[in-house]
Amino acid sequence: MLWYLGRRLLSLPLTILVVTLVLFFLILQLPVEERAKVYMPTMRPNASEEQEQELLQRAIDHYGLDKPFPVQYVSWLRNLVSGEWGYSPTWRQPVLDGLLQRAPASAELALAAMIPAVVLALALGSLASRRSGRLPDHLVRAAAFVAWAMPAFVSALVLINLLYAWLGWFPPGRLSTWANQIVEAKEFRTVTGMVTVDALLNNQPKVWLDAARHLVLPAFTLALAQWALLARVMRSSLLEALSQDYVTTARAKGVPERRVVNLHARRNAITPVISTGGVTVAMLISTMVVVESVFAFDGLGSAATEAMWNGDVQTVVGFTLLSCIVAVLSSFAADVLCWLVDPRMRPTGALVR
Repeated sequence: MLWYLGRRLLSLPLTILVVTLVLFFLILQLPVEERAKVYMPTMRPNASEEQEQELLQRAIDHYGLDKPFPVQYVSWLRNLVSGEWGYSPTWRQPVLDGLLQRAPASAELALAAMIPAVVLALALGSLASRRSGRLPDHLVRAAAFVAWAMPAFVSALVLINLLYAWLGWFPPGRLSTWANQIVEAKEFRTVTGMVTVDALLNNQPKVWLDAARHLVLPAFTLALAQWALLARVMRSSLLEALSQDYVTTARAKGVPERRVVNLHARRNAITPVISTGGVTVAMLISTMVVVESVFAFDGLGSAATEAMWNGDVQTVVGFTLLSCIVAVLSSFAADVLCWLVDPRMRPTGALVR
């Protein structure tokens, strides 16, 4: 296992390095003055043109923005590693600080979407495969097709008009005004940045309930596409597993059907679901940009949208880089989990009997 993990770990920085090369090539298409503004706060309103040019030239000289491509790339990469990701005029703070400040909200939303999506996908995908060709199978497949085909912004608009504008059940945003005042008070200890978790740690059940109500609509919208894809993968992989010879042999020996499905078939069918789940994190991040904007949820997605509207290139680059790192790490975690779950993926002789 150590050898396998070592090989996968070595591939991670190489993948991220390729991403940084692509991002830096795109950044180089900007004029050098625009790239210099990345590393400096907004100009003073009363600054003269000569003063602005002097400040820009200092930034160009300091960060080597007029040097050859390899020199600039190494310098830019060194700044990334040291945590200097540039300055965001949209947030009026360093890019990395702004990303880390908003990341817990997006992580909270992603968990609220993925956990029920995975559980529901495993349950309904298994039901559809065991009732293949019958009514439950047709219903699950039809629901998954509709959920997968519907764009996120369409389902978001439908849900917000139905469950908020009409029924008034689940509001947009992240917190109500009164709950936000409690969270921002000095007495409230922020431990994780996730309001639902911190509210429990601070013994604030009303704040937790308010945060949970605000999570329902965006989490449900995000979960739709995730559930649809994972349910279809679970159904097809379990159908394939149930048709294998070892399942037929187990049934012939009189093994109960529940034991055949749970112990023999589902264990082998779960591997494609885990692999797909790791890959769908990238899809989840891209969908989150739309969903957070529609529901005014203060996370990375809505902040990235605001930065794009403002032409804040460095913030968009920082968001893209962070998203790629998360996607690469999630893919690595999925590969390791598959390796642990399925002995067939291990090297010869490493099978656990």
